[in-house]
Amino acid sequence: MMLKQKPLIFFIWLSILLILSSSPYASLLKNHPSPYLKLHAEDPVDWQVWGDKVLHQAQAEDKLIFVSIGYFSCHWCHVMQRESYADPEVGKLMNQHFISVKVDRELRPELDRRLVQFVEEVRGVAGWPLNVFLTPEGYPLTGFTYLPRASFVDVIDQLVEQWQQRRDEITPAAKSYFEQTEYHENRATLVNLPDQHRAKVLDAFVSQAMLIADELQGGFGQTQKFPSYPQFNALLEAIRLRPDIDPDVIDFAQLTLDVMASRHLMDHVNDGFFRYVTDPDWQTPHFEKMLYDNAQLAALYLDAESLWPGRGYADIALRTIDFIQRFLADPAGGYYSSLSAVDTDDIEGGAYYWSREQLRASLTADEYQRLLESQAIEPAASEPLLLKPLIGIGSASGQVAVNQRIRARLQAAPRPLMPVDDKKLASWNALTLKALVKAVAYDNSASNRQRAQQLYRFISRQFIQGQGEQLRVIRFAGQGQSAETTLEDYAQLAHALQLYANQLQDQQAQSLATQLVQQAFAQYYQAPRWLQDRQSLIPGDRGQLLIQDGVLQSPLSLLLETVLLQSGGDQQLLASSRELAGRLTRDVLETPYYYGSGILLFDQTGANQPDREE
Repeated sequence: MMLKQKPLIFFIWLSILLILSSSPYASLLKNHPSPYLKLHAEDPVDWQVWGDKVLHQAQAEDKLIFVSIGYFSCHWCHVMQRESYADPEVGKLMNQHFISVKVDRELRPELDRRLVQFVEEVRGVAGWPLNVFLTPEGYPLTGFTYLPRASFVDVIDQLVEQWQQRRDEITPAAKSYFEQTEYHENRATLVNLPDQHRAKVLDAFVSQAMLIADELQGGFGQTQKFPSYPQFNALLEAIRLRPDIDPDVIDFAQLTLDVMASRHLMDHVNDGFFRYVTDPDWQTPHFEKMLYDNAQLAALYLDAESLWPGRGYADIALRTIDFIQRFLADPAGGYYSSLSAVDTDDIEGGAYYWSREQLRASLTADEYQRLLESQAIEPAASEPLLLKPLIGIGSASGQVAVNQRIRARLQAAPRPLMPVDDKKLASWNALTLKALVKAVAYDNSASNRQRAQQLYRFISRQFIQGQGEQLRVIRFAGQGQSAETTLEDYAQLAHALQLYANQLQDQQAQSLATQLVQQAFAQYYQAPRWLQDRQSLIPGDRGQLLIQDGVLQSPLSLLLETVLLQSGGDQQLLASSRELAGRLTRDVLETPYYYGSGILLFDQTGANQPDREE
């Protein structure tokens, strides 16, 4: 009997496999230019890409929408893909009950920002992979980050049961909660501050930053440590603007710059900074290497060199730029987005750890012995090693030439490959151009100028289309329809091109920067509020009076700074920008730490005369 059933079972399974492999949604991801979405092309989940068709289908079928957001270099995104999304049983559940959407957060930054904010509201913390269930109308219902398979299936089962039994309660409750959350985000009102108190706003930023500062181990906070570029940049500018600033602030800034460069936020063999460390003393990195982090930190260390020459900060900056050039440069032009945390052997950070056998095989006997001694490595221990600095800040003195030779040999040693996310994004390439321009200002060498000029030409060809009122920015080079262009892209490009124009005396770059500013105002400013994207499919976005700093500086602050940098430009736009830079809200006064870049502009502009809310 069993023998007779085997052919039938075989053809049933074959039919299922054919159905899955012929899914139109799978083909969408298979042909998508995002490496992260391609990663999910073979999942047995009918993944769709984000768009208004998703909402239409969800409403027509009365299904919840499941939005899963991640990015290619994210370790836990890979783990959840293997454990849950690649599982046929999980795929069957999801296809039966939800419209499932897979999103590359780097292509939909505003969708990601708003859903991160929602998950932080309901869970207290957010991260990636970010998984959010929406009602068919687009109101977030619940969300979470990584879950093991069993927990994920439990959530699905509970949601399905609740949706089937209580949908008439769930929909209005989700709408009400989200509208209240959005209302609280947008409740900020503009406030006046007497001119004699203006300087106190920057002082308040410094004071609050120092309350969060870890003055013993550097960085902000007491658990995970991030580079926190916008806050550190604002702190360095405050030091520059306030010669009488508390010496403790200077000590903290220098300590943080030193530990970021000398502990394990930085790769001490091939250079480049990791995204963050998971512990307070900077020993355990989270191994993604992002273009935006490295470009911003290269610029930060060059600025620090101008404040405190001779402390080795320029060396860190230039080595970081060399890392970007060696590992993230596309020979055809522009720079890739990131190196994955997961190496070719499926090990998180595996390419950065060294065994004693690997070190011994890569070095001469004398070099190996010197390395053991200088890094206090126990030769008999077996745990893999993250090497300490070999050159520069934190390295052992007295054997510079030997360490340089050791480093060169280790760089040449065979290592696992770190997969590259080869997307080229407008705002991140703009950040890189700013770092290159600062490198030119520090060292006006032919090689530095050539790198900056090549990237400028790539940006002007690949990310900017049209002229004048027809000028438009493309976020994803060569893939204009695959990503949303945001205020961030316009602001970062305009600021980078303005710095480039000023440093290299380039009139074409100046003209492009001016046009980018004008178009950003035209497309994203709906007085008195600013939108960050042009078409949000999540309901309720009224825009913001001021925009916080995030991982990158506030795009509004950058845009206004760009106008203020333009000499002899549009005087009406200049006057408007001065007025906007003079805005204050209650949120800025209560939480200045999150508005450092805007506060710097406020500190340096005239009397504030806020618009009135209607």
